[in-house]
Amino acid sequence: MLTSPLPEEFSTPGLLTVLELLHFLPNTVAFLKDAQGRYLYGNDTLLRRLRLNGASDLTGKQASDVFPPTLGQSYTQQDLMVLTGKTLTEHLELHLYTGGLSGWCLTTKRVLTLPNGQTIGLMGISRDLAVSSSSGSALSEAVAYIHEHYDQPLQIAALARQTQMSLVTFERQIKRVYGVTPSQLLIRARVEAATKLLQTTTLPVARIAVECGYFDHSAFSRIFRTTVGVTPRQFRQLVQAKGKP
Repeated sequence: MLTSPLPEEFSTPGLLTVLELLHFLPNTVAFLKDAQGRYLYGNDTLLRRLRLNGASDLTGKQASDVFPPTLGQSYTQQDLMVLTGKTLTEHLELHLYTGGLSGWCLTTKRVLTLPNGQTIGLMGISRDLAVSSSSGSALSEAVAYIHEHYDQPLQIAALARQTQMSLVTFERQIKRVYGVTPSQLLIRARVEAATKLLQTTTLPVARIAVECGYFDHSAFSRIFRTTVGVTPRQFRQLVQAKGKP
């Protein structure tokens, strides 16, 4: 439900109707931002997860104003990339919200332009990812194998052979049942393990990378930052800051 008017260029009947519907969509964050990455709209799910009292606490602010600064800056950089015309489709992310809330999601963002080509902002959704564990058969065995052996150099093609499927069929079936690709499942398992180690141990980041199946420290840091929004070291600092009185 829109509680404040949008700028004139956004106030088309079609867009207003879409935003009205998105406001009540459960398990999905939806938002609209201007060409500077400032929020014009956030649905009820986003407002609740950020523990904001209403749209007035969000409108006109950038991600760095409502998320921890390091995370917010990362989200803003992603927005700027989209505003240049690059699409973001079902990008796997671990979102961290106010009060310690976190959850995996698939984020999609699109730039908004006027008929003359002028960029006026962007629109995006982040759909909660709840991986099913009740598929049965060889698929669930393959997924279980990923979660049990994420610390090893797994090959998706080898997992497909274990299920006696072609690689294309295996990837299609995993996507159909679990909502993500096999590669995204493996990334999720490894990053989840890494976040736990970063929170509960003092192991060096390079050692954690190896424990989570990454023998290239730089590759681990790059994938972690892509999915979480901050580097492993920054994530540890965020967690430690939250734990201080």
